[in-house]
Amino acid sequence: MKIRKIAALSAAALLTLSASGCYFFPAEEELLEPPTIAPDEVTYSTYTAKLKTIENTVTVTGYLKSETEKECYFTDYTGQVKNIYVKAGDFVEEGDLIAEMNTGALEYELEIQNLKVKKAQLTYNATGSQADKLQLEIEQNTLAMYQAEYDGAKILAPMSGQVSYVYDLEPGTEMDPYKVLARVADPEALYVNAEFAESITFKKGDKVVITVGDVDYQGTISYSPTEAREAGDENGNALYASFDNEKPAFAYLGALADIKKVKASSENAIVIPKHLVKSDGDRSYVQVFADGEKIEVDVVTGITNATEIEIISGLKEGDQVIVK
Repeated sequence: MKIRKIAALSAAALLTLSASGCYFFPAEEELLEPPTIAPDEVTYSTYTAKLKTIENTVTVTGYLKSETEKECYFTDYTGQVKNIYVKAGDFVEEGDLIAEMNTGALEYELEIQNLKVKKAQLTYNATGSQADKLQLEIEQNTLAMYQAEYDGAKILAPMSGQVSYVYDLEPGTEMDPYKVLARVADPEALYVNAEFAESITFKKGDKVVITVGDVDYQGTISYSPTEAREAGDENGNALYASFDNEKPAFAYLGALADIKKVKASSENAIVIPKHLVKSDGDRSYVQVFADGEKIEVDVVTGITNATEIEIISGLKEGDQVIVK
């Protein structure tokens, strides 16, 4: 009886604790709402469409030359150069002494031979004999030989002009015939000579810009591959450009010069980098960022060059063209 009474009291106690809300086990935690993660905002690198002038050009590089230029060299024999009497940039008149060889005793022998000729002439005048006439001719021929040898040891300016080149050597240097020692050119007849495959795009009469150093000059094509090939020129890519008015100083003779022809140009054109224009078959389009969105815009293109392209329609100044 006593055991049953204890069990009944224990059950009653448990019921009392349950009714009062007191538990021996921990209460469950309240569930939280999952966090909201905002997507990253998409950003684009863009290029602003601009108004500018665009040109499509072709450029070749040549050398500044003179239309009239003559070389100076010995023609008769090998010998030691006595001296060169000019330097690059000097102005000379036709017949001026440019250089001469060391002739040793030749000048003295020439003077002696002159005297022998005069003596033979006097003798023949006095006697009139055939023997004295023959001796006179012998002395005259010997004089002519000495004179030719003496003259051949000198280089005279073949024309009036400006010295454009002088070979650098020391007096006493051995020199062979036809070795160019100097050049004389006309300083007023400068032009540019270029020889490249791209020259075929130039035509006689084309207006061009000639750049020498950092200075631009206006010029005209005077000889093109068309004329070269019609004339049977061995260089079918020959191209000459002459200066219209102002020209560079003669000191630039032999310098590099660019000849530029503008094939097409457009002013106040909408221009963007040409790699931004995409194609899909016959369709050309660009991607534009507008009102916070990326959209595709069909475009009509015009002039293009190595880096840029003209947009005839589809864009306006200030549009943001997506680069990436």
